[in-house]
Amino acid sequence: MLKHCVLTVDYSGEWGHTLDYLPSLLALLQCEQLTLVHVVEVFKRKFLQDQPNIVEENLKAIAGRIRDDLQVAVDWEVRSGFAASQIIDVAKARKADGIIALNRSHSPIREFFMGNIVLNLARLSHVPLVVVSSDGVVASENAPVMLATDGSTATHVAQDWFERFVKAGRNGVAVWVDSDRHDDEVKAHRTLAALTSTYSGVTCRDLQGDAVNKLIEEADELNAALLVIASRGSTPIEHLPIGKVAEGVVLKCQQPVLLLPA
Repeated sequence: MLKHCVLTVDYSGEWGHTLDYLPSLLALLQCEQLTLVHVVEVFKRKFLQDQPNIVEENLKAIAGRIRDDLQVAVDWEVRSGFAASQIIDVAKARKADGIIALNRSHSPIREFFMGNIVLNLARLSHVPLVVVSSDGVVASENAPVMLATDGSTATHVAQDWFERFVKAGRNGVAVWVDSDRHDDEVKAHRTLAALTSTYSGVTCRDLQGDAVNKLIEEADELNAALLVIASRGSTPIEHLPIGKVAEGVVLKCQQPVLLLPA
């Protein structure tokens, strides 16, 4: 699956929670190598911890801890510039399979002026993005993987990944929310039926209401190990980097989210 991932490091008080997710998350993703990336942002006032030698020492210490605790290969890189573009550049240069990032690790004022780093990654990344919440709860070992689907062609990439997890032995829950958007009801029901008939470990939910809220509520109720969603589903507007449902889920979900680019 995601054998090599870039892991973003920002030194915020909340970032340490990312380490709590790593044991179960790396096992689920079958990740064997991490590249830690810290970006010293150009617009940010420089502090002592932003000095190159201090950043290097901090990353080295984090890498050593992860390497010893989780038995995965770890290296690191320090960049300067705008965070999302630099992180994506590292992933491309290192030929990484995915990116893991923490959401809600910056103040609302910072996000207002400079944008949310995770949302910028979601819009720009061409590799799978795993988003973990700073105030989420680590799922149990047998927690299911959840799929958000509307049966459209655009969501097939998410379904493919969901099926990989199920084939690897994880139970799954496939969810479609009838929110009167642009979904093809027949395709959605056909997708759900096919998944339950193919895999004994998959159950399906057909919900009604606001798609973002219902998906988040369902993920919370399941304490899902991962919510798998495509960056876009059924939409009359083509070439959007990320749809409104995916954007809302990425920003608000307290369970880890795997966002698959279209």
